[in-house]
Amino acid sequence: MIKEIKKKAVYIDKHSFAKSVEVYSNKLTAMQNIKKEVKKHIPNAHIDDKFYKDVIKNFFEMLLAKYKKQNTLNLRGEKLADLLEIDLSNLKKFSAMYDKLKGVQSPTEDSFTTYAETDEELSKLDATEKLVNMIKEINEVCGIRAYPFEVCSGFKNIIQYDIRTNEYKPNWRWIKNLKY
Repeated sequence: MIKEIKKKAVYIDKHSFAKSVEVYSNKLTAMQNIKKEVKKHIPNAHIDDKFYKDVIKNFFEMLLAKYKKQNTLNLRGEKLADLLEIDLSNLKKFSAMYDKLKGVQSPTEDSFTTYAETDEELSKLDATEKLVNMIKEINEVCGIRAYPFEVCSGFKNIIQYDIRTNEYKPNWRWIKNLKY
């Protein structure tokens, strides 16, 4: 019989996740800009994922296909673009931007989440959550306010105080037995 593995989220690196989402957004923006720029010069162009492997080369191939009848001298795509006075500076800029971000995948919050997976980690998480709830209750019921960093150091930093949200949280590094 297979034992069901329980895991519970201990920490979500929201800052890194937001950064990753922003980078992925930049990739999508570059792709949209490339598409707009190509459609400006070749309105009925069909752009698929293969097109983005080499944007400039594929653009020249589309340009040659569009002007096949007019290109009686069999000019290369670069020369044909020059003769037609097509400004490729934006396309090259967007292509360079896309090339830098080519390997970026759509981020998921799960990949930026640290989980308590073992029984020991789950029990540490449970204990620290109880401690955090007890501190909140004492603050609310008794009105006793202590300096957050003194409270954290009093408990050997097994809890942390998040100054952005003004809340105590379990120290995920202690739960995962990492240096803290």
